[in-house]
Amino acid sequence: MLRKGLIACAIATMLTAGVGLAKVRVYVGTAPPAAVVETMPPSPGAGYVWTPGYYNWNGGSYAWVGGRWVTPPRGHHRYESGRWQRDKKGWYYRDGTWR
Repeated sequence: MLRKGLIACAIATMLTAGVGLAKVRVYVGTAPPAAVVETMPPSPGAGYVWTPGYYNWNGGSYAWVGGRWVTPPRGHHRYESGRWQRDKKGWYYRDGTWR
């Protein structure tokens, strides 16, 4: 009986953890403003990659999130910037990713 309870608890934990990883697509009715022209500060060191800024939707308006220097994950070197896209439901943001 105890073993079945532990197995059920482990399965519930795994299912709950998987739900936290899912990203919900948020649609916005208005297009984002033109991107801010940023001046990149000097790189903090070798191996850093600049990830450009973007507009984030905060539930009531767009807010600019400035770019930053980051170190790429091991084995990946090229960053593909995030972007706003439009479909029949409105505008939504696609996160940047490493390629």
